[in-house]
Amino acid sequence: MKNMKIAITGISTVGKTIISKRLSKELDFKHIEINELAKKLKAYDGYDRKRQCKILDMEKLEKEINKIKYNIILDSHVSHLFKVNLVIVLRCDPQKLKRKLDRKYSNKFKIQENLEAEILGVITSEALEKNKNVYEIDTTKKTIKQIIDDIKKIISGKIRNYKIGKIDWLEKYEKWMI
Repeated sequence: MKNMKIAITGISTVGKTIISKRLSKELDFKHIEINELAKKLKAYDGYDRKRQCKILDMEKLEKEINKIKYNIILDSHVSHLFKVNLVIVLRCDPQKLKRKLDRKYSNKFKIQENLEAEILGVITSEALEKNKNVYEIDTTKKTIKQIIDDIKKIISGKIRNYKIGKIDWLEKYEKWMI
């Protein structure tokens, strides 16, 4: 397929960047990390003090992404918010995710918000508002190679058991919800 746009998305620390970079090499697609694109374009709408991060100018980013006329993989926790051909939501068991988030962030609010978003499947829900081809992969016990192989099978149409709705952490982890 020409001009194919694939979004690799998920909560922080689920493996988006390593998966996106390796997959883009294997498929000969261009890897676009949304935060790097935002820096290049100066596509910001301010700063969120509570989350300690810049607010992305999504309209400016979308205009730039829509101009691209070659195969790309978008890598970001917001890449599913752009109109693409395929969205892969990387999911992770919240218990393992918490350990990873604790190592990355000191901001307890940010950790809790990320965990709640994973438990509730917020990214999958948002992806479905903008895109039709949305798949979820539970990365908890998979190797990078297994995940990449699964994504390649999804792209080729050889695998369909990653359709959304099979991953549900809510009952197991509702105690973490505020």
